Amino acid sequence: MLAIASACSDGDEPLPDGGPVGTPSIDGTPLSTFVGTSCSTGDVIALATQIAEEVNCANPGELVAFEEGPAIMFTGSAVLPYLGEAGRTALYAAADEANGRVLRVTSAFRTVVQQYLLFRWFQQGRCGITAAADPGDSNHESGRALDVSNYSEWIATLDAHGWSHDVPGDPVHFDHLASPDIRGADVLAFQRLWNRNTPADEHIAEDGAYGPMTEAAILRSPAEGFGIGASCAARMIARSARADVPECGL
Repeated sequence: MLAIASACSDGDEPLPDGGPVGTPSIDGTPLSTFVGTSCSTGDVIALATQIAEEVNCANPGELVAFEEGPAIMFTGSAVLPYLGEAGRTALYAAADEANGRVLRVTSAFRTVVQQYLLFRWFQQGRCGITAAADPGDSNHESGRALDVSNYSEWIATLDAHGWSHDVPGDPVHFDHLASPDIRGADVLAFQRLWNRNTPADEHIAEDGAYGPMTEAAILRSPAEGFGIGASCAARMIARSARADVPECGL
């Protein structure tokens, strides 16, 4: 399990030994490549992971990783296994009552870049998607959602641990309503990553609101991830050589 350290500081604080690690870059396969050619958000999982890490850099503990185990299995390449801390605790408690069952997770936290693709595929009538929220508005961007393919086996157990199963027309979906709804944090994290990696471009507002400039930036973003990723991840690398400074990051 990945530990969250409280020593992360704001992404703009300079490091004594030179600042963020890496070179600003948006080189790679543009996300726009997948709008008409793919049906899996796993194609942008590296970029999505950077966004999730940046969310936690800004607000440590807002997203924590959860892991596979005897009673939890990730299905497919698109699972980004992050939840709010309370949701993860409740998920593990439910898994402790598996009694031989395996909870098959097909989706958890979803970033704005993944939601953008799903929404576009829905608009195009592709990939068998019958409904998709606008980018920035998905329950999966809240940090408190799970999709479970064998949901019928788990409704009672998950409900007993605070996981609601009440989204009409979406039987695989569960929400941990006691966890904070962090929608918008992923948009803000993307905006910060974009600005960090495009110093020569006009910066987009870092306001957590999805709009035309953010959409245009998403289309140009590299599926393989930015040259400079999450700010506290960079600090962790830079500080690892200094024993007197605690590490931070996911």
